[in-house]
Amino acid sequence: MNREQIVMTEKKPLLTVFTPTYNRGHLIYRIYQSLLRQKMFDFEWLVIDDGSQDQTEELFNEWLQRENPFEIRYYRQKNQGLIRTLNRGINLARGDFFSKIDSDDYVVDDYATNISKWVASIENSTSIYAVSGVRVTPDGIPLKGKWPDIPRELGFVDATDLERAAYDLDADMCEAWRTNVLRNYPFPVWNSEKFAPEQIVFNQIALDGYKIRWYPVAMSICEYQEGGLTKGARKLEIENPMGYAMMYNHKLKYNISFGQKLHCAMQCTALSIVGRNPQYIFQSNMPVATLAALVPGILLAIRRKRQYRQG
Repeated sequence: MNREQIVMTEKKPLLTVFTPTYNRGHLIYRIYQSLLRQKMFDFEWLVIDDGSQDQTEELFNEWLQRENPFEIRYYRQKNQGLIRTLNRGINLARGDFFSKIDSDDYVVDDYATNISKWVASIENSTSIYAVSGVRVTPDGIPLKGKWPDIPRELGFVDATDLERAAYDLDADMCEAWRTNVLRNYPFPVWNSEKFAPEQIVFNQIALDGYKIRWYPVAMSICEYQEGGLTKGARKLEIENPMGYAMMYNHKLKYNISFGQKLHCAMQCTALSIVGRNPQYIFQSNMPVATLAALVPGILLAIRRKRQYRQG
């Protein structure tokens, strides 16, 4: 069932706050409360429930009956996985900008105000397609323990996703992207799988020259949960070998050493074999590296199959 609360406005919102959720009814109230604490409300909250079997739907039935200062749009679907849900969310979004807030996160009180101010600074830019702050722990510490290396006098840095390491931006960040740009880069999903790493799309956008304006400012608060995607990375690879094969194949486009490309080609070969789609090997973005890595990749596939059987 799809439920929406319509707030009458003459224009579409600046921002779509998007939350994909699955069995997070015990946590998602924190996002709702944090959105109520915002100082400006030029946003919608778009939620896609990916087949939850808990009280999530009942919560939204209750919240949709309230007088909220922002629009809530709630959709429920059969379980399809994060990537298909993300693609659907981008297509449904009404905001000029799109920000994904996971169901185990919530936002700081200045979240919407900061995004509004930051996107105004890139209004006339064609090369900067997003703004970003930092995801922090409840204690205010960046998730990877270190703040971005951004000059204090400047206050921000413009860089692509592929340039993040130069500024210690490898920490988890909280972005708001131009929705119309994201719609030009749908997230790839292998037909028989439910997940592929999001970096495939964001790094392709970087390869096409689009930058993000990064700020060393806390924007969302995160507590990783048991069963979440980040903690279940190993399980994700086991269940979605072709999604990860696509990721390693995409890395062959990057400006990295030939040795690193051999590693990526070997991983792509192994995962394609494990995923029972060896024909994908011939879709390599760098055939020379793939040919050189073919035999080691086959041997790695044998090892991977043994490891996956052991869990």
